[in-house]
Amino acid sequence: MAYNRAPVLFERLRVAQLRVAAIALVMMMSVTVLDVFLRYVFNRPIRGSYDFVEFMLVIFVFNGISTAFLQRRNIVIDLIDTFTGRRFIAALIRITDLMSLATLVLFAYAMLTPAWQAWSYGDRKLDLGLPTSVLWAAALVGIAGAILCAVGALFTPAANRTEHDTADETAE
Repeated sequence: MAYNRAPVLFERLRVAQLRVAAIALVMMMSVTVLDVFLRYVFNRPIRGSYDFVEFMLVIFVFNGISTAFLQRRNIVIDLIDTFTGRRFIAALIRITDLMSLATLVLFAYAMLTPAWQAWSYGDRKLDLGLPTSVLWAAALVGIAGAILCAVGALFTPAANRTEHDTADETAE
């Protein structure tokens, strides 16, 4: 029974992170447009807009990647898919799932030391005075969700690409 609920929990996490990423993107674009408008029309730029956009970009990137990992929407080059069997393709999908998970864990591990240093040194952004440890915390929370979604991909069947996926790509 827990196996049946696990994909639902991963999907909820993915949707929550996608919504956070979408809000961050809208806020980032709005501040940028407003800053450019105020700068060129009234010569009054928004103080701290650069720091704010940087913070929203961190939130957008690290929360947005979970969707790609859970739905297996990473960039795929299918050179051998046409002349190999379904079992081999399913095995390749599982291998890439494991490699994706290992890469995300490695990234998170590499982020821990600079995040700890930013917190212990008390670094701050120049314009807003925002502690850089807040940016690192947002990045670590986002990548933790991405790691969980990469684990969630392991719970989904490793079927090869369907006709629906191919039709989506040709429509684009």
